[in-house]
Amino acid sequence: KSAGEAKTGEQQVAILQGIQIALRGKRQFPMPKEWDAAFTALMKSENLDVRNQAQALAAICGDKNAFAALRKVIVDPKVATAARVAALTSLVDAKDADLVPILHGLVNDAALRGAALRGLAAFDDAKTPEVILAAYGSLTTAEKRDALATLASRVAYGKAMMKAVGDKKLAASDVSAETVRQLRNLQDKELDKQIADLWGSVRETAADRKLLIDEWKKKLEVPTKTPADLNLGRAVFAKTCQQCHMLYGVGGKVGPDITGSNRSDLNYLLENILDPSAVIPKEYAATRLALLDGRVVIGIVKEETKAALTVVTATETSTIPVGDIESRKPSELSMMPDDILKTTTEPELKALITYLMHSAQVPMLATADNAKDFFNGKDLTGWDGDKDVWSVSNGEIIGKTEKGLKANTFLKSHLSVTDFKLSLKVKLTPNAANSGVQFRSEPLPDGEMRGLQADIGAGWWGKLYEESGRGLLVKEGGEKFVKENDWNDYVVEAKGPHVKIWINGNLVCDYEDTQLSRRGVIGLQVHSGGPTDVRFKEIKLEVLKKD
Repeated sequence: KSAGEAKTGEQQVAILQGIQIALRGKRQFPMPKEWDAAFTALMKSENLDVRNQAQALAAICGDKNAFAALRKVIVDPKVATAARVAALTSLVDAKDADLVPILHGLVNDAALRGAALRGLAAFDDAKTPEVILAAYGSLTTAEKRDALATLASRVAYGKAMMKAVGDKKLAASDVSAETVRQLRNLQDKELDKQIADLWGSVRETAADRKLLIDEWKKKLEVPTKTPADLNLGRAVFAKTCQQCHMLYGVGGKVGPDITGSNRSDLNYLLENILDPSAVIPKEYAATRLALLDGRVVIGIVKEETKAALTVVTATETSTIPVGDIESRKPSELSMMPDDILKTTTEPELKALITYLMHSAQVPMLATADNAKDFFNGKDLTGWDGDKDVWSVSNGEIIGKTEKGLKANTFLKSHLSVTDFKLSLKVKLTPNAANSGVQFRSEPLPDGEMRGLQADIGAGWWGKLYEESGRGLLVKEGGEKFVKENDWNDYVVEAKGPHVKIWINGNLVCDYEDTQLSRRGVIGLQVHSGGPTDVRFKEIKLEVLKKD
């Protein structure tokens, strides 16, 4: 009643959020008789947050009319993504059985895909593994983690995933050690056999672990002609460790921040990577929760009330009603999996350890998987640049200066590319301004870059330039194919010593030179000079296979 009578939207939101916190962990809670009138008043509010909070609370109360309204919000692409996600979360928490077919459809919706994949773990539905596996190849790295976490949450889902691996429809290398650990925690004999057939058994005893650590210490201490690849090491870290651990300000907070840890000590690293369960700090001790609906959750219990547990897993933070829990048991194993060798190659593990022992951040090697994360279309995650110049709006990367710049500025990707194809649309206003796409380049301490650049701007469109190097390499460009002050298709391809550039489908640069750099980051430029507005959209990076 007080929410309906509150004078401001802010007060209403605060009251509704407070009620939801009080009811956390409860489902279908009977509301007082004043609720119907209050709900009607709240839904007439012009404040979107008020309407969202009211619908979420109605879902907790089991209001079937609210369920139907929330489903409409979820599937409406005209509604703001945040509101759609909030509606989805409310119905997942309320265990709305009619939500499952909608979640299946949303696996193909880029805006809600991650939330849908996570939500499906809450429901036992025979079609779910098929839906997830059909979409798997198109998922980003983060979405693949969500997909695998859901497939590892139930015995039937896990068996379907293992069959897909056995049939080579899902790469065994994609299934992380963390996922294998979760599958083993389902404690199903048939599933354990599938795991053993595909990855072998785990070394269980302390003696086995010590022997393994000694073997790897010898391997890493022997000098090699080719040093381990630091860029690859960061890519392996991002795939296997980053979701839980933070390093250099990037990563999750499930486990400790390892930036300041004793990473220079090889023994310390090997013991923690190969035998993580030997010593488990109390604050990172995991708990195995078997739920009544067949789902198994392994995580760290961060908060506990009489009604619910707040549990942090490698992919999300969940509130689990106490009434949903069949059994609860402290795990003797670390959240960090101890069979990383089953899902990484020897060169990859060497690269990972070398990267962890390195004293500074390095770019991440672009792979077929992480290339999908090159630009997320929402913000500048994975990029570094001057925030006064670079921004994101409506899926566009924008480099804008109203008064011009005294020196070049670059938006630099964290990914380091070798052989690749980059496709994008670019619009430069005015055309007399100047921009470009750096590639296989190196950021310099003074803010400049050294390396190749595909040029953009009047008199420069499509020319190949070596920034902070030899200067102009290809003098003829693609000026005649450019649509001034409009969007232009721009493609850059580099393979070995060979570089090609296309503008609006026309090949304007075809250049080969053995002196060209073979690896480096991609950067977008706003050149020094007058006011500039350069925009990039529909950005796609592909990693090319070597011949």
